[in-house]
Amino acid sequence: MAEISKVPAELVDQIKVLSREGLALLGLTGDDAPADVVAAITERVRDCKATGTTLSEEEMYALGALLGNQYVEGQGWHWGDVVWDYDETTAAVGVLNHDNSLFINPIGWVAQVMESEGGVGFMLNYNMVSVHQVPVREPDSATGLY
Repeated sequence: MAEISKVPAELVDQIKVLSREGLALLGLTGDDAPADVVAAITERVRDCKATGTTLSEEEMYALGALLGNQYVEGQGWHWGDVVWDYDETTAAVGVLNHDNSLFINPIGWVAQVMESEGGVGFMLNYNMVSVHQVPVREPDSATGLY
């Protein structure tokens, strides 16, 4: 069971600032299509992994917030604060689809991808959401989609 609440206004403002920083980091403007921004994030993270370059914590936060906002702008998702199984230690902020059945913690996802040996699936995930090729989950379950 997931408890889903709105993100506080102060955090919404921080996400906006971080997203602008992410755009600047990628050399993009706010005029780019969401899919193009996701592609640029994917390319940047792949390049970093290929060259052994690390991203600072601030850069990971900026790219993660920017990634989340692409789901908001391009897919109609929304930011939310989620607690699973009434356990505050499981709390996370991320983006959710229209019925809150799917959840992505984009900042945590960027950090996890940077630390892992695996691939960079941001663009694949975004494209799958775009064509509705995602698992059907129970509304308000906030099931992770990575």
